[in-house]
Amino acid sequence: MSAAPGRSQASSHRSPQGEGVPVNRAPTGCFAQRHFTLQALPREAWKNQGGWTRPVASVVGDDGQTDWRVSAAEITTAGPFSIFEGLDRQAVMLQGGRLRLRASQPVDDIHFDGPGSMAAFPGERQLTAEKPAGSTVLWNVMHRRGVVRAEVGMLGDRVMALPPAPHVLLYVLSGEVEIALPRCRTQGLGAGHGLHLQQLPAQTLLAPGCPGSQVLVTAIYLHSALRG
Repeated sequence: MSAAPGRSQASSHRSPQGEGVPVNRAPTGCFAQRHFTLQALPREAWKNQGGWTRPVASVVGDDGQTDWRVSAAEITTAGPFSIFEGLDRQAVMLQGGRLRLRASQPVDDIHFDGPGSMAAFPGERQLTAEKPAGSTVLWNVMHRRGVVRAEVGMLGDRVMALPPAPHVLLYVLSGEVEIALPRCRTQGLGAGHGLHLQQLPAQTLLAPGCPGSQVLVTAIYLHSALRG
């Protein structure tokens, strides 16, 4: 089943930069892009009303169902995760310490041990979060099974070519990174800032700006595009 491009649902918010924060100039004029910080995004209640999330970007198909969605889920208390039929999920801890999501069978339990730890699981799995030790935020990627594929990974101390996906989302956990595009000026992005990039040109490079930099890279592919 192929996916229609659908309707993009993404809010654009820019927060002012404070003193001592690395320059965060988003590349302009080369491709479609949107800058964001999580704190500036609006909060919405979870589907089951058990927590809060900050939507980053999403696309809804022509049938009115979610093709894909990226958000930042805030977990402050114990409670069940929402069920999403037909969606696959990937989660990456952005903030927090140890967190356990309990499943009906212990073998399916999911454990996070700090920022950068990640897990993948079907949206139908019944999971209950244990109460975290402190404020916890998960980068939450959901995509419709058989329609959309998502790849989620971390950039460490190396240069990488950004994937040639229709949608690429970057979020800097620590340090800063530089984005180099053909025939465009290299731009920097600091911790706590993100970019939603669309239709990137080939040979777009991402490089750490200082030792210890960590950036989360999420690539969204439509299956129809994968088939060419």
